[in-house]
Amino acid sequence: MTTPSIRVRPRVIAALTRAAAATALLLPLAVITATTGMELLALPFAATAGIIALSPDAPAARPRAILLAHLLAAVAGLAVTGWLGPSVWAAVSAAVVIFMPMLLLRAVHPPAIATAALIGLTDPPVWFLISPVVTASLLLIAVGWLVGKVADGHDYPLDWR
Repeated sequence: MTTPSIRVRPRVIAALTRAAAATALLLPLAVITATTGMELLALPFAATAGIIALSPDAPAARPRAILLAHLLAAVAGLAVTGWLGPSVWAAVSAAVVIFMPMLLLRAVHPPAIATAALIGLTDPPVWFLISPVVTASLLLIAVGWLVGKVADGHDYPLDWR
């Protein structure tokens, strides 16, 4: 008696790979948030994890774009909020301010717009720039790189620039 072979479609395999990548990217953020209280699982970073998992070859997934855009967004958000105080208007202003630097520096990463808006709404302390912004960005880039090394069909990053 022969064992029937199961044929799995390439799209299913690709979807499973992307889902596993997303899990691998989000779990460290969740564990660190739960165990230390560092707010690494903020929505902008979950969106960054989604871009790395779903579109690892997209320009927005490049490590330079991730780190630079989130960093610029945090600086813009802190500056605007320091000037206007926390409000929906500060959130909108910070989100709009970040467009030009991202475009001019070729570091477009849409989740960074949410970073700027989040800061405009919440008025976190200046150290927010380091934790969670830089910490979460570097962690996602590192985990994305590790996933790219072990997962077939998930080459990340294609380009560090």
